[in-house]
Amino acid sequence: MCRVNQSADALSRQQIQQRVDELGPWVHAFEFNGVQYFDSSARPPGVFPKAIIRERRTEDFWQVFPDVRRVLELGALEGADTVDLARRVGVEWVAVEGRPENLRRLEFVLELNGLRNVSLVLADVEAMDFAELGPFDAAVCSGILYHLQRPWDLLASLAQVTPAVFLWTHYWGDENSAVPYGRYLVKEVPETFPEPRLRGLAPVSRWLCRDSLFRAARDAGFTAAQVLAEGGEGPAWEITLALRR
Repeated sequence: MCRVNQSADALSRQQIQQRVDELGPWVHAFEFNGVQYFDSSARPPGVFPKAIIRERRTEDFWQVFPDVRRVLELGALEGADTVDLARRVGVEWVAVEGRPENLRRLEFVLELNGLRNVSLVLADVEAMDFAELGPFDAAVCSGILYHLQRPWDLLASLAQVTPAVFLWTHYWGDENSAVPYGRYLVKEVPETFPEPRLRGLAPVSRWLCRDSLFRAARDAGFTAAQVLAEGGEGPAWEITLALRR
């Protein structure tokens, strides 16, 4: 893991950019003290999330789960959501990521921002035992469910350690091209996204159709589902849900 040897205030833009280059290539740009940093020599086109989307997720999360104090985040990547969400005073944050190079970049960004309430865990979310980390007041599951082979199992595992999940995911919007898989209607999608670092850890993922997504949540024990946002076009739609047991 990387370490910031000086306080963030003492680091110049040049020094920060040097560390960014050393830790690159990055998927996401990040902003610190009004300056945006990224490895411009390896910047993959079109994969940086819009800041307004992250801000909306942060606002939505704290609006629906204002009193949580211990939170589990899955698929933290380089911390695009982590840094915004974990700023709340008095909150303990546990961020899980499956690629060690992403955790090194995440650790740098956290230390740069002076966030010491975040614990980092390197693990495949489809293979880990969440009970070793839990219990939690809530979990953040943003941009990972549609990268999994058995997303319904992840929801069931989360229900064992938390009563609430903040979920942002794509779902398959064309049921005519989906196939039954047990109790669910899914579309098998090869993990061939042009940017390899945004792919899942398995070669193929199963996207749940909308009704099956809600069924999987109910099967896991989350009996209440609040739709916070939804939209899209073509077969790939996206939805933000607040799930509660």
